Amino acid sequence: MIRKFLKPFRSMSITTFLTDIVIFAFAAVILVLSALSLNRTNLIDEKVKNAQRYLSELSDKVILNAYLANKEDASIGKEMNLMADSYDGRILLIDSNLNCVNDTFNVEVGKTFVSTDVVRALNGTSGEYRDDETQMVEIYYPIISKSNSGENGLNGVIIFSFSVASEYEVSDRLGKSLLLIVIPCAVLLLLIATFHSRYVSKPLVTMTKSLNHISEGYFDDKLEIKSFTELEDMADAVNNMLFRLNSLENSRQEFVSNVSHELKTPLTSIKILADSLVQQPDAPPAVYQEFLGDINAEIDRENRIITDLLELVKLDRKNGEMHIAMVSVNELLEILMKRIKPIAQTYNVDLIYESYRKVDAEVDEVKMSLAISNLVENAVKYNKEGGWVKVTLDSDHKYFIVTVSDSGIGIPESSVKHIFDRFYRVDKMRARKTGGTGLGLSITKSVILMHNGQLRVESTEGEGTTFTVKVPLSFVEKQNTE
Repeated sequence: MIRKFLKPFRSMSITTFLTDIVIFAFAAVILVLSALSLNRTNLIDEKVKNAQRYLSELSDKVILNAYLANKEDASIGKEMNLMADSYDGRILLIDSNLNCVNDTFNVEVGKTFVSTDVVRALNGTSGEYRDDETQMVEIYYPIISKSNSGENGLNGVIIFSFSVASEYEVSDRLGKSLLLIVIPCAVLLLLIATFHSRYVSKPLVTMTKSLNHISEGYFDDKLEIKSFTELEDMADAVNNMLFRLNSLENSRQEFVSNVSHELKTPLTSIKILADSLVQQPDAPPAVYQEFLGDINAEIDRENRIITDLLELVKLDRKNGEMHIAMVSVNELLEILMKRIKPIAQTYNVDLIYESYRKVDAEVDEVKMSLAISNLVENAVKYNKEGGWVKVTLDSDHKYFIVTVSDSGIGIPESSVKHIFDRFYRVDKMRARKTGGTGLGLSITKSVILMHNGQLRVESTEGEGTTFTVKVPLSFVEKQNTE
């Protein structure tokens, strides 16, 4: 029940919409409250400054006329009453003996004021207090006179309390005015939040629809996203993945077609040859020998195809075993060169091997032998009449490097990036003649990667190709992070 209730809030559109509303609403509230508070404070500060300016003038008059001692200047009392009325407040004069000399309310005259604020003011420290609840301000202003010697003398204290209700009222009116502005802004905010949430979620909705369509098998489709940079990058990554999947699917389909043909052709040949022998029971031994030799060759061809397929299946296993041991790479290559030399002689190709130093490395000898022999055999088979193949071995403190260079037909630039793809063959007709299945280089790359190595190729069409194998001397098994 709770999950069903929360499900809409997991939508990016709704989440974005609500987030925009909360952020903008919070910002608006903070802005309005800050504006009101600042306005109210400025109004009250201005009124307090005017009051203090008046108190300074009143203090000077009180000192000049010695009003605290004789109370003879009636104009001071009238002025105090006028000022108190204009501020809607009250003014009291306290002498140095803490006695009230004058009160604009005529209530406290003659009474003694014993309070911390009055005593502090008599000591020369003025005080100011603001009460938001009663909307009142109270100022304690010391009356200080200077003697001829320059020393200050405290004569008394002026207590001025007045209302700031009008300032609060002005601030409240401003708040109501701001409210009239906030309402249309809130409507505009809803529109902006709605547009923004749709703008953010629309590319993802489009991407979801496209991916659902692609999942139905339309791998030729592409994601066209014009939105945030991150989403465009994601769309590009998906398109690259689709391209690879489409290429792989096409390669698999082509492979199935090729393999079915390759597997069927030897069987057809064997069937024809066998039928011919059956129809010629009295054929001479030489004919039987020739036919049986052809049958044997077709069986070998069938065996090569099946062997490559089985090898690929083994390498595809995630938990394929690696039989790592310390191996002399020099001896491994020497054995390979001896085995491939008869093939090179058949194609009239010179085979050259150079080793710059002794190299021992931790490898799977069988798999590494298979990988490098694939490279050397390809260099021989796809070479020119009277050409050459050169194999070199070198190492540094961390890797051993095997290069296989040839003077062969080379690889077209458009095909270089595909040669390691499974089932891919540059020249299908020639590959069929040489017995190629399009799996050799894929097997080689898989083996090198299993050894945490690198495999690079450089080729110029019509001039030759160089493969470079770089493998760590010490094998470190990769940790399975799945």
